[in-house]
Amino acid sequence: MKLRRSGIALAVCAAVATVAGPRTAGASDAAADCSPEDWFCDDGEGAGRPPELAPQPELPADAPETGSAPDTPASPAAAPPPPGMLPEKMDLTHGAADPDREEEQDDALLPWSVNLRLEGIALGSGQHQRDTGLGGLGISLRFALRPSMAFDLGLDAFGGSDYNGYDRSETSVSLSALWFLNPDRAIRTYVLFGLNASAAHVNVAGDDQDWSYFGAQAGLGLDFPISPRVSLNVDAVGFLRGRVDSRAAREPEFNDGFGNLSNTSGGGVFRGGVSLYW
Repeated sequence: MKLRRSGIALAVCAAVATVAGPRTAGASDAAADCSPEDWFCDDGEGAGRPPELAPQPELPADAPETGSAPDTPASPAAAPPPPGMLPEKMDLTHGAADPDREEEQDDALLPWSVNLRLEGIALGSGQHQRDTGLGGLGISLRFALRPSMAFDLGLDAFGGSDYNGYDRSETSVSLSALWFLNPDRAIRTYVLFGLNASAAHVNVAGDDQDWSYFGAQAGLGLDFPISPRVSLNVDAVGFLRGRVDSRAAREPEFNDGFGNLSNTSGGGVFRGGVSLYW
């Protein structure tokens, strides 16, 4: 009975071993085909690990970076820009001159000038003298501080018959400022303000006397540039002045016949001339 049980046990073990052997080999062969969704699939010893990547060949140190064309030669370093030039910018300081600007500069009047003129003075006439008038010549040295402003140092000489009918010769010195209202126009308009001093030699009923005056003047004029070195001009200048010589207080110049005495006089000067620039 004991031998029989032992034989049955051996027979069962042999049968189990026979069935288990092929089952284990099949599981090992199918481990590579298991999908992650198969809970009962034995993934084997390497389960859960990512597959190893194939080793990459080592590249030399001077090889081009990945993604560049292997046959494209390395581009040389960019050459520096030439002196005075910036990338995508032009050097305007050393460029070609603008012909319009040069022409404008050539047409500009020069700063220094001398003005030569003819002039006449309107003084009015007294009660006993209707034929009055003075005329003369003048010269000025001018300097343009800017296109719209110039200074004028003038010397003028007159001769003729004055308000009282006395024969008179007079020399006047003036310092004025000329303000050009439109310096860029073909015809320039200017206003004039200044001071003047004059000395007159007057024949009073056969008695030659020397009188002196000091006053102010203002006027309006037109200037016509015809070239960078020449311009023509006309103006009208009004003046107001008083006698300042030693005889003025005791021998006033004007008497209106009603007992009103005065040494203050005024008038207008009309001038036309030419200015030469350098």
